[in-house]
Amino acid sequence: MQTTQKHWGGIWVWATAMTVAWNCIPAPTLAQPAETLIQQGQAAYREGNYDASIALWRQLTEQEPDNAFAHAWLGFVLDQTGDIEGAIAAYRSSIELNPDDPVTLNNLGNLLAVQGSLEESIEVLQESVRLRPDYARAYNNLGISLRQNGQAEAAIAAYERAIELDPEYPEVYDNLGIALAAVGRLEESVSAHRRALDLGPDNPAIAYTNLGVSLFELGRLDAAIAAYQQAIQLSPNYALAYRNLGDALVAQSDPEGAIAAYRKALELNPDDNLARRRLEQLETPPE
Repeated sequence: MQTTQKHWGGIWVWATAMTVAWNCIPAPTLAQPAETLIQQGQAAYREGNYDASIALWRQLTEQEPDNAFAHAWLGFVLDQTGDIEGAIAAYRSSIELNPDDPVTLNNLGNLLAVQGSLEESIEVLQESVRLRPDYARAYNNLGISLRQNGQAEAAIAAYERAIELDPEYPEVYDNLGIALAAVGRLEESVSAHRRALDLGPDNPAIAYTNLGVSLFELGRLDAAIAAYQQAIQLSPNYALAYRNLGDALVAQSDPEGAIAAYRKALELNPDDNLARRRLEQLETPPE
């Protein structure tokens, strides 16, 4: 940080770019009513009726417990509802029956990382890319798990492989930028985040916030503030962008602006104890 101003380091966002995918294995040829259950389960999912879809897939797994396809679909729909434990159990059942399915391995590895089981997540995702070496999504997820496990250099390699396979995958560039910053390659990090934004990520507010942190660490406060403000414009309820904006405003000797930013961050996320401490420091008069 090339500044003599007091500042607090920006907080990296774990870009929510882990990706799940529906299973690439074809539906098995089944007699009625199994085929009917498959069609109904898929239709209910497409209509957004997840409860009905889950019930249908459960019925099929009970009727045909050796049907890997049904277990994988059950896991996928449970995953969409936020039932991590249930989805993991269903994915495990599917993989026990069909261990050579890279897509279900990818989805399982994703959820294991969310659960915090990083070592197992890495093993599962490595198996996914071994089975399918051209699987960019799995390389992206592998990179996230590696970085979260403190293996930033290995994460960079995984992201670079994903980019080789899919040069227009914006979330990978954003995740690459975070890993590059973790090893001090800040200029490259800025370039990666900008590339992600050029390609149009699903959640540009996250990418702008990540860009802002790299710019902040480089001491480019005006550019960092502009990036955070852009994130807020795109996602007005993004609490972390307000907290990081507060950090940058402190570094720019704008305590009033920082107080307003921290207050907004706490309004949106009352559990942000870091923003609370920083706000208290600014609001406490010197003795």
